[in-house]
This record gives sequence, structure tokens and C-alpha cells, in this order.
Amino acid sequence: MTLHPPPPPPTPPALTPAQSALVRLSAAIAAGVPEDVARRAEGALQSGARPEQVYEAILQSYLFVGFPRAIEALFAARPVLEDRGGIPGAATPSDPAAEERAGQALCRRVYGSNYERLVSTMRGLSPDLAAWMILEGYGKTLSRPALGPIEREYGVVAILTVTRMWRQLRSHAIGAVNVGGTRAGVREAIVLCRHWCRDEVIAEAFAVTGLE
Repeated sequence: MTLHPPPPPPTPPALTPAQSALVRLSAAIAAGVPEDVARRAEGALQSGARPEQVYEAILQSYLFVGFPRAIEALFAARPVLEDRGGIPGAATPSDPAAEERAGQALCRRVYGSNYERLVSTMRGLSPDLAAWMILEGYGKTLSRPALGPIEREYGVVAILTVTRMWRQLRSHAIGAVNVGGTRAGVREAIVLCRHWCRDEVIAEAFAVTGLE
């Protein structure tokens, strides 16, 4: 009788169930299908994401797909979030000086050794956008504590895949690893966008990020 070695154990998923669900929610927001956003928001809560994390995943989308799509996503998810106390009663007080410091620190983490080149490039494109990127983007929005930088970056990877923003996807795929994520996690976040993307878009995302 021929003895066969046991099969190798299955590879564990690179993302937790909650991370996967937040990635799917982010992709649905980028695709702009309200019914899908509502379903994915509910799915994220069922997968273990806290209501405030779902709210933050939606809120941060305005940086990448604009206020109109973020507003529509909040309308879609509001019944789910209201039932669980996920919508705050008041806006977070603004502290521009603290937000700028937090933004610089987080942007340095995301971009690592490329931070100075990023800032120089952005200032050459638009000094205003360069300043807003730090204060509005990385400070006021992405440094909010309810959702960690790893989950935020995986969600951003999904949004940028669905919208085919390849230059930014390349940067944020690296950024996800810089803040503590993994290349396997980035790959899985891209694969989870397949519901909203053609296969060739996923293939191009792999090529752009070096995950072919």
C-alpha cells in the first residue's frame, strides 16, 4: 500500500473577517451602488466590525471618491448605523495644529522614505493640495482613532482598485505594509474587489502593485 503524505494545512486568510468586510464595503462605496453599500455595511457589523469602524470606513471615502458618493453611502448605511449607535451626535472638535502634526506623522508612516519626495511632488503640482493632503487628509480624517491605519489602508486599496487610480494604488499598497499590513493582505483586498471589477482590472491592479 502506498502511503501519501497528508495535505498541507490550508493557508489562513490574510485578512480578518472584519477587515475583509470593511474592504468590501469600501469597494461598494467606490462602485456607487447604494443597495450594495447597505448590504455590505450590515455584513461588516455581522463580521465583527464595530459600528464606529463602519462609520469611519464610509467617512474616509470622501477623500478618494468625493463628498457626493460619501454622502450617498451614508444615506444607504444610515438605517444600519442608527440602529447600533454608529452615527455620532456631534462632529469631532477641530484642532488644526494637532491635526497637522498627526497628519505629518501618519503620512510619514505611510510613505516611509518616499515622504519628502511625495511632499515635494505635491507642492509642485499644487501647494494648496499639498497642504490639504496633510491637514485634511492624513490629519483630520485618516488619523481619527476609531479605525486603525491598517484597516484604513486596506480600504483605500479597494477604493483605488475599483476606481483604477493606479498611481495612488501603488503608493497605498506600499503604505499598507508600512503601517503594519502585509503584501498578502493587499493582494486579498484587491481580490475582494472582483465583484465590482472585471478580471482585467484586477490583473492590472496586481501588475501595478507588483503582486502578479
